[in-house]
Amino acid sequence: MGNEGENIESTDEGIQEPYCPKCGTQVTPDMKFCANCGTPLGVSGRPPSARIREGRAKMPDILGFASAGVILILLALTYIRHPINASAMIDYLGNMGRQGVFIKPPLILLDAVIFFFYAAGVWGIILSGLRIVLERDMSKALSDLVGGFFSLLLAYLATNYRADIFTGRTTLAYFIVGIGLVVIVNAVIYFAFPRKRGGAY
Repeated sequence: MGNEGENIESTDEGIQEPYCPKCGTQVTPDMKFCANCGTPLGVSGRPPSARIREGRAKMPDILGFASAGVILILLALTYIRHPINASAMIDYLGNMGRQGVFIKPPLILLDAVIFFFYAAGVWGIILSGLRIVLERDMSKALSDLVGGFFSLLLAYLATNYRADIFTGRTTLAYFIVGIGLVVIVNAVIYFAFPRKRGGAY
């Protein structure tokens, strides 16, 4: 115990270990593990560059906040362009509840859904480009791109459902398939482009 205490020095950065406490091999302050026996030397020896990268990794997602604002604006524009009467919606839900089966929504509601998802899909593609240009983050860019295409798919399905090209069952089936594809593609993106965490590169 006494020998280990002699191997530890105190500096302004914290407690450093000029010698490995297990095997006595000389180490440097920026080493995390002993090169001889692999013993952890503590986190206090991290170089300043690692702490700087960690600070950058914790920066807020500015584009994410901006995207939330854009979605709110799109919702407002959707309501302005396709105002939905509350009483009509109550009647629709009441009729569906009384009959106990799904009823095709009012056309004004379908028009609103189509407009919103087309606009959200276009924004998702734009956001993907901004991720690449401003953040150089391929993982987030591809995820946003997938989300944008999924929104366009929803708009496409709603358009065909409104025009009676797709039945409700067909629309639901394609919707479920779309969700499955989004999950698979995002999983591939996650493992192909792992995001940097805790400043580690």
